[in-house]
Amino acid sequence: MPSARDPIGTLVRGQPVSVDEKLTLRSVAAVLGAEDIGAALVERDDGSLGIVSERDVTRALADNADPDVVWSADIMSDELVTARASEPIMGVALRLIEEGIRHVAVVDDGNVAGIVSSRDVFRVLAADLLGSW
Repeated sequence: MPSARDPIGTLVRGQPVSVDEKLTLRSVAAVLGAEDIGAALVERDDGSLGIVSERDVTRALADNADPDVVWSADIMSDELVTARASEPIMGVALRLIEEGIRHVAVVDDGNVAGIVSSRDVFRVLAADLLGSW
């Protein structure tokens, strides 16, 4: 198990899942469910990236969005919060809290290597705390 001082890149478990900006909410929810993930990158036609989370989908549906008409681009976060793969896990944990977000894109050599959730980070911090008791 990594420690809070280890690089956030150690928590990346594979390539990030991405969806097209014109994917419907119903399809986004299906992708998130099938992949058992909480967020996916959104690839825009201009090549830039956003992020859509299960929370974004839930909020849209609560606001009566039609899941077959509203697209991922309509509900995604435009600003993709990133962390360098070499940043310490604890530093990223503090950024998640400060930004009020649950997912961060981990960048290595200029490319998104994966998405790390607050749950992934919490697991490391909890293990560190339990180890010090």
